[in-house]
Amino acid sequence: MTAAVEALGYVGIEVSDLAAWKAFASAELGFQWCEREDGSVDLRMDNYAYRIRLHEGPLDDYLYAGWEVADPAALDGLVERLEAAGVEVEAGDDELAADRRVHKLVRFKDPEGNRHEAFYGPLQKTNDPFVSPRGVTFKTGTQGLGHLVFSCGDAQVMTEFFIGLLGFKLSDYINTEVVPGRPLKLTFLRCNGRHHTLALAPVPIKKKIVHLMAETNSIDDVGRALDRCLKAKRHLSFTLGRHSNDEMISFYPLTPSGFDFEYGWGGLEVHDESWHVLTHDTNSAWGHKFQLPPRPPKPE
Repeated sequence: MTAAVEALGYVGIEVSDLAAWKAFASAELGFQWCEREDGSVDLRMDNYAYRIRLHEGPLDDYLYAGWEVADPAALDGLVERLEAAGVEVEAGDDELAADRRVHKLVRFKDPEGNRHEAFYGPLQKTNDPFVSPRGVTFKTGTQGLGHLVFSCGDAQVMTEFFIGLLGFKLSDYINTEVVPGRPLKLTFLRCNGRHHTLALAPVPIKKKIVHLMAETNSIDDVGRALDRCLKAKRHLSFTLGRHSNDEMISFYPLTPSGFDFEYGWGGLEVHDESWHVLTHDTNSAWGHKFQLPPRPPKPE
């Protein structure tokens, strides 16, 4: 089956502290901060109008992902597959499409209730140049925003959904213990040349999102961002390291919303003709030392 989904176009997140996010996302990581009339904020990283939208609210978690497809026929084909499988699909109206800066979109949920949108259309792009306040350039293009990791209860059911209906391909697995004594099997799925655009982690956390990843075009951008995060006393859930499967060199600052943001460079590009699905027994070739977040002070 030809992949219906071609890239992760955008992600919506509900955050409780926009000021803290501005310091983190713009000043430390180099995203362009664009405030909207409705009070939400768009984070830009390329020539798209936005890649991450921050909605103010108490949730501090994932709201929706926008999956890009090639054209109207691809969107229609995706809807047909979803509905044939019994998935309820809602057509987005013109107002929602204009808000998302796309030509047309539909909405649906995965087996664990996460909200998704599929879209096509050049209204997502803008002629206004992307200007990073830190001079960062990001690797996007046909590989999309980056990657998203969900916490999940049943990774097999979720894998079947994304492969069977949205056209993802299995990249590999990691069997590891990020936290000693707690075995963990991670599943990595791709929809373009990026090693994975989606990963599934059966971890016992309350949030839907485990982490969101953006990739820069320079290792120096990663190093400079790491220095800025350390200077700001940003907690790192994982120190600088290189992953075993996608070979990304990255670090994981904790966002103001309590989930991680992977910031990296040098991710592996997959060629379907020569790719073999492997199971790795370690998360990283080096580094990525796990660090517990600081405990809040005890009330006096």
